[in-house]
Amino acid sequence: MQRSYFIANRKKIFALVVCALFALTIGCKNENKQGETKVNQEIMSVHDDIMPKMAEVNRLKRQLSAYKDVVSEDNAEMKDSLINAILVLAKMEDGMNDWMGNYKYPNPDITHEQMMKYLTGQRDTVKQLSDDIYMSIAVANGFLKNAPKDSSNSANSTEK
Repeated sequence: MQRSYFIANRKKIFALVVCALFALTIGCKNENKQGETKVNQEIMSVHDDIMPKMAEVNRLKRQLSAYKDVVSEDNAEMKDSLINAILVLAKMEDGMNDWMGNYKYPNPDITHEQMMKYLTGQRDTVKQLSDDIYMSIAVANGFLKNAPKDSSNSANSTEK
């Protein structure tokens, strides 16, 4: 009797199995989408954290340049160190601008694995950029602690 029940209701049973598989597939896609969204939010969070620092990077470049201009020609080592710090700050500014110009949310038609590979790569890149920006700011501030007061003030006055 049970055998005849399955034979008589095979279309219903087949429909239930298809519905269950469909629901399982939808659930997996939702989990994938949530993972993609989470990584993209991490990327944007790092971006939003370091964007305001770009004005500080620009200000520090001007201040270091003013400091470099008042350092004695006899102190070539200090001038070289200041030039290198200015160049690093400029590189950080360029790096951020390049990253922002090149970052695009991927085409949703690619596979989840491709999407995650791209997004995690972008997250790692922007995190490294953030670390580098914070480090270059700290180095620049270290130089400015030793700067004569008039060199940093003249750079501040050009800021406004």
